[in-house]
Amino acid sequence: MSKRVAEKVKRRPRRYAESINEQLDYDTNGAEVYYQMPQSSVEGVPSVNEIIDGIVETCRMILRESPVVLGKINKNNVWTLKWLIDTIFPRMYSAKPYDKAHLLGDYGRIAYCTGVPVGAVICKIDEKDNLYIFVIGTLPQFRRCGIGSVLLNYVIKLGEIIKKNITLHVRVDNRSAKRFYQRNGFIETEFVNEFYFREPRGAHHLVKYISTSGGMMVVDGDGEQPGTSAQSNPITLCEVTKENVQVSYIIMKKLKMLMQTLFPGMFTTANFEDAHTIGNFGRIACKNDEPVGFIVCRFMNGMLYISLIGILPEYRRHGVGSALLHHAINYATTVKKDIQLHVQVGNTIAQEFYQKHGFIETGRIETYYNNPPKAAFLYTKKICK
Repeated sequence: MSKRVAEKVKRRPRRYAESINEQLDYDTNGAEVYYQMPQSSVEGVPSVNEIIDGIVETCRMILRESPVVLGKINKNNVWTLKWLIDTIFPRMYSAKPYDKAHLLGDYGRIAYCTGVPVGAVICKIDEKDNLYIFVIGTLPQFRRCGIGSVLLNYVIKLGEIIKKNITLHVRVDNRSAKRFYQRNGFIETEFVNEFYFREPRGAHHLVKYISTSGGMMVVDGDGEQPGTSAQSNPITLCEVTKENVQVSYIIMKKLKMLMQTLFPGMFTTANFEDAHTIGNFGRIACKNDEPVGFIVCRFMNGMLYISLIGILPEYRRHGVGSALLHHAINYATTVKKDIQLHVQVGNTIAQEFYQKHGFIETGRIETYYNNPPKAAFLYTKKICK
């Protein structure tokens, strides 16, 4: 070996291969240089990787406790939706048009955490009349923070409202996603060999079956899940029907307790086995399986009239009333009926509550209440325009 060649070998950057954590870099002259990541510089002191992992996990803990707001897709945030989908699913949906995304209505939501867009979901009704999850995803740095669960729970709630089974496809190599959906009640019905355009092309077809005969459903306290987080306790609404009242003694007992507590002296002789006959629409609100409020509506004078609505005092201002009222409004929208109710003249808190939800004063009756006689305002929310 000549002296000149020996000098070149001597100056050649040394390569380290003792650790799987080695990183490739380049010096100022473009030569490849390998650096070995230290496992721990001093005994008992965490390595760089351990410090980074600790910081990431701390951030995730903070995010899990942060409220997740689901916002509607409109013309102002369509490009936010496009950026999210292009980032979460690079090269998969980049050619899709977004000019009509603002027309998705309830079939699309953007998830915001601390004001930052972090995820999205888009659904559609497929050819088999199922609610199909077309896109659902969270930015990589915000995964494992409960945001995906909030998005999926929104879709499940939507499926329960419109009484549609929920379906989606999961790429064959995405095992963690498949486990996530199975934990949330989805089951695999078939395997499609050639579903995706890029490898791997196989996909699992998963379905969550939604009961069409009453039962339980989870809703938020204010329409679009503001304040919902992975750690929060959702409000559960139980439908009051002839079938589930007669079958479930628990439902009948819950309704009896609520009505006799909130309206003492009014239902002492009522037969709660026929509770479903009180109105055309009834829901019991529960938190942690405990009944905390209820609403009863009936058709009257061509409208949906709220006969009774009440929440236990200790659960007021917790979104329970909003959840019950929103569900009644959704029902009125389905049956295409305006909504009415009476509010005591002196109950300014209730008046402000209904006004916040779009009700307006349309009349007054001086002797609506008895023992003692009290006046009441008639409030109306227009559904049919």
